[in-house]
Amino acid sequence: MLIITMMQTDLTKNPNTKTTYFEDKRELSTITEEQYNLITNDDTLKCFRRLGGTETSQKGYECNGFVVYKLTSTSPNKQRKTIREFNFEII
Repeated sequence: MLIITMMQTDLTKNPNTKTTYFEDKRELSTITEEQYNLITNDDTLKCFRRLGGTETSQKGYECNGFVVYKLTSTSPNKQRKTIREFNFEII
Protein backbone atom coordinates (compact mmCIF):
# COMPACT_ATOMS: atom_id res chain seq x y z
CA MET A 1 0.00 0.00 0.00
CA LEU A 2 1.33 3.43 -0.99
CA ILE A 3 0.94 6.45 1.30
CA ILE A 4 1.54 9.88 -0.27
CA THR A 5 1.93 12.96 1.91
CA MET A 6 1.84 16.41 0.33
CA MET A 7 3.38 19.52 1.89
CA GLN A 8 1.76 22.57 0.29
CA THR A 9 3.37 25.97 0.82
CA ASP A 10 1.64 29.16 -0.35
CA LEU A 11 3.85 32.19 -0.94
CA THR A 12 3.19 35.88 -1.73
CA LYS A 13 5.69 38.11 -3.50
CA ASN A 14 7.69 40.60 -1.42
CA PRO A 15 6.79 44.06 -2.82
CA ASN A 16 10.25 45.45 -1.99
CA THR A 17 12.23 42.98 -4.11
CA LYS A 18 11.96 41.19 -7.44
CA THR A 19 12.67 37.59 -6.49
CA THR A 20 11.76 36.93 -2.83
CA TYR A 21 8.49 35.65 -1.40
CA PHE A 22 6.79 35.63 2.03
CA GLU A 23 5.34 32.37 3.31
CA ASP A 24 1.58 32.67 3.88
CA LYS A 25 0.55 29.16 4.77
CA ARG A 26 2.01 25.66 5.01
CA GLU A 27 -0.10 22.55 5.38
CA LEU A 28 0.55 18.83 5.39
CA SER A 29 -2.04 16.43 4.02
CA THR A 30 -2.31 12.81 2.96
CA ILE A 31 -3.60 12.24 -0.57
CA THR A 32 -4.59 9.19 -2.56
CA GLU A 33 -2.68 7.89 -5.55
CA GLU A 34 -5.55 8.99 -7.81
CA GLN A 35 -5.34 12.58 -6.51
CA TYR A 36 -1.57 12.55 -7.01
CA ASN A 37 -2.00 11.38 -10.61
CA LEU A 38 -4.52 14.16 -11.30
CA ILE A 39 -2.26 16.85 -9.78
CA THR A 40 0.89 15.78 -11.66
CA ASN A 41 -0.71 14.76 -14.97
CA ASP A 42 0.96 16.34 -18.04
CA ASP A 43 -2.41 17.52 -19.39
CA THR A 44 -3.15 19.34 -16.12
CA LEU A 45 0.23 21.08 -16.18
CA LYS A 46 -0.23 22.10 -19.82
CA CYS A 47 -3.68 23.52 -19.06
CA PHE A 48 -2.33 25.79 -16.32
CA ARG A 49 0.55 26.87 -18.57
CA ARG A 50 -1.96 27.91 -21.24
CA LEU A 51 -3.69 30.16 -18.71
CA GLY A 52 -0.45 32.13 -18.41
CA GLY A 53 1.11 30.76 -15.24
CA THR A 54 4.21 28.65 -14.92
CA GLU A 55 4.25 25.03 -13.81
CA THR A 56 7.61 23.45 -12.98
CA SER A 57 7.86 19.80 -12.01
CA GLN A 58 10.94 18.09 -10.65
CA LYS A 59 11.22 14.34 -11.06
CA GLY A 60 13.35 11.79 -9.31
CA TYR A 61 13.59 8.14 -8.36
CA GLU A 62 11.42 7.22 -5.37
CA CYS A 63 10.18 3.93 -3.95
CA ASN A 64 7.51 3.67 -6.68
CA GLY A 65 9.67 4.64 -9.68
CA PHE A 66 10.59 7.84 -11.53
CA VAL A 67 7.93 10.30 -10.32
CA VAL A 68 7.29 14.00 -9.67
CA TYR A 69 8.44 14.85 -6.14
CA LYS A 70 8.13 18.67 -6.30
CA LEU A 71 5.68 20.86 -8.22
CA THR A 72 6.02 24.65 -8.30
CA SER A 73 3.12 26.77 -9.63
CA THR A 74 3.32 30.53 -10.20
CA SER A 75 0.34 32.77 -11.00
CA PRO A 76 0.21 34.66 -14.32
CA ASN A 77 0.93 38.02 -12.63
CA LYS A 78 3.86 36.43 -10.68
CA GLN A 79 2.47 37.61 -7.31
CA ARG A 80 1.59 34.18 -5.85
CA LYS A 81 3.48 30.90 -5.81
CA THR A 82 2.48 27.45 -4.58
CA ILE A 83 5.02 24.71 -3.90
CA ARG A 84 3.82 21.12 -3.50
CA GLU A 85 6.31 18.55 -2.22
CA PHE A 86 5.41 14.86 -2.24
CA ASN A 87 6.74 12.14 0.05
CA PHE A 88 6.11 8.46 -0.73
CA GLU A 89 5.98 5.55 1.74
CA ILE A 90 5.21 1.90 1.07
CA ILE A 91 3.61 -0.05 3.89
